[in-house]
Amino acid sequence: MSDRFDINHVYNILGLKPGASVNEVKQAYRQMAKTWHPDCFLEPQQKLEAEEKIKEINQAYVRLKSYQPSEINQSASNSTKIDFTPSNAESFYKVGMEKAQRGKYTEAIEDFTQAIRLNPNYFEAYKYRGLACSKLGYENRAESDFKNSIQLQLKQKKAAPKPTSPPPKPATPPPPPKSTSPPPKPATPPPPSESQSQPSPWKCVHTLTHLNWVFTTAISPDGQTLASGSSDNTIKIWHLDTGKLLHTLTGHTKWVRCLAFSPDSQTLVSGSDDSSIMIWQVSTGKLLKTLKVHSTPVFSVIISPDGQTILSGGTDTTIKVSHIEMGQLLQVLKGHSGLVYSLAICPKQQIFVSGGADNTIKLWNLKSNKLLQTLNGHSGWVMCVAISLDGQILASGSYDQTIKLWDSSTGKLVNTLVGHRSYVCAIAFSANGQHLASGSADHTVKLWDVTTGQELYTLDNHSDWVNSVAFSPDGKTLVSGSRDMTIKLWRCDV
Repeated sequence: MSDRFDINHVYNILGLKPGASVNEVKQAYRQMAKTWHPDCFLEPQQKLEAEEKIKEINQAYVRLKSYQPSEINQSASNSTKIDFTPSNAESFYKVGMEKAQRGKYTEAIEDFTQAIRLNPNYFEAYKYRGLACSKLGYENRAESDFKNSIQLQLKQKKAAPKPTSPPPKPATPPPPPKSTSPPPKPATPPPPSESQSQPSPWKCVHTLTHLNWVFTTAISPDGQTLASGSSDNTIKIWHLDTGKLLHTLTGHTKWVRCLAFSPDSQTLVSGSDDSSIMIWQVSTGKLLKTLKVHSTPVFSVIISPDGQTILSGGTDTTIKVSHIEMGQLLQVLKGHSGLVYSLAICPKQQIFVSGGADNTIKLWNLKSNKLLQTLNGHSGWVMCVAISLDGQILASGSYDQTIKLWDSSTGKLVNTLVGHRSYVCAIAFSANGQHLASGSADHTVKLWDVTTGQELYTLDNHSDWVNSVAFSPDGKTLVSGSRDMTIKLWRCDV
C-alpha cells in the first residue's frame, strides 16, 4: 500500500527547499515546533491557531522522516510526488487523515482499518473511519464506529491512573480583546439525583458530520431544515426529519461561529472569524449577499422579527445593527466591555438579550435598541443566552459552569442550575418553555425542568465539547453540535 504526496508542499510547510538533508529537516522541525508550541502563546485564540499549525508541522515532519535520504533526493529531482508506506498504527492513521482531507474516503477507510488492526484501542481511528463512512453514506458502519470510539475513549479515561497533581484545564474559546477575569476552576460535581438515573426518553436517531469542530446549529422556524457551521469553514444544510444533506455552503474563509434563520425560514445568516456576515438562500444554497460591517470575528447573529435587520456581536465588544436589503450598517450598540458571545431575541416582549465576556447579560429594547438593564451574577464569561417563547424567563450559561434563570421583566434571579462539570457553552428552551437543554465542555447535553430547576436527563453520546443545542418548534427533536465533529439528532419517544 502506498500514497503519494506533493513533496514541494511538505518541504514548504517546514520552510525548506526540496532535497534538504535529514539533518536540515530535523533542525527545521525543531525550530518550527519551538516557535509554534501552544505554550508560547498567552491568548486562547492564539493557542488554538498554534495547535492547528503544530499539527501541520508534525504531519510534515512525520512524512519526511519516514523516507530514506536517497528517496527524498531522488523524488525531489525526478518528481514532485513521493511514495510513503506506513509501518505502524499511527502512520496508517496519519495517512488516512490526509486522504480523508482530500476527499478520498474509500482509501481513508482502508488506512483507518489497518490502524485499528494494529491497535484495536485506537479510538481516534474509529472516529475518523466513522466520519469517512458517513461521507460515503454508510450510516450503520459510521454509527458503529462512533459508538466504539466513545466506548474506547471512556474506557481509557477510567483506566488512566489518577494524577498526583491537578490536570490542566481544557483549552478555552477565544477571549475578548480586553482582559477579563479568567474562567473558574472546575467545581466538584454534585451527586446525581434520583431522577438522573431514570432512562432518558431522548434517543439519538441520526449522527451527521463535518470535517472539523461544529460550533453552531440552528433549526428553521418551519421545523423543516437544520443548519450547522464548523471550523472546516463550511455551513451545511440538512433535512431535519431524515438527516439528509441538502447543501454545503462554501464562502467563508475562516471558522463559522454563528447562524440564524429568518422568520420565514427562507434565508440563513452566518457569522465567521473572517469578520464577514453572509446571507444565503436556504432552498438553493446560493450566497445572496456579504456584509462587511465588522473588522473582527463575528460570534453571534440574530434576525429581527420583520426579517429586515441583522444584529451581530463579536470580539469588538459591540452589537451592530445592519439592514439586510441595503447591506448597510444602521447602528452600533455599545454596552459590553468584552466579547459578545451570544444574542437571543423575543418578538413577543420586543426585547433582545446579549451575553458577554464581561460576565454580564444585557437586555435591550428591540424597537429603539436602547439598553434596558444589565444583569450581574455570573463569576465567569457568559457564553450563551436564551429567552423562553413567552419572554418571561431568560437563561444564561457561563464559564462558571452554572446556568442561571432570570425574570426578564424584573431582572431578578429565579434559579441557578448546577450539574455540569465544565463550562456551559450552549442553552435552548423548548417551545413550551417547560424544558431547557444545555451543552457543555464536559461533553454532555443536559435536560432541565425550568419550573423546578431539576436536572432531568443527561445525554452523553458526544466525545468532546458540546458547543450548540437547538430545539425544533414542536419540541420533539433536539439537536446538539460538538467539537467531536458530529451533530446528533435526538427524538423524544414520549
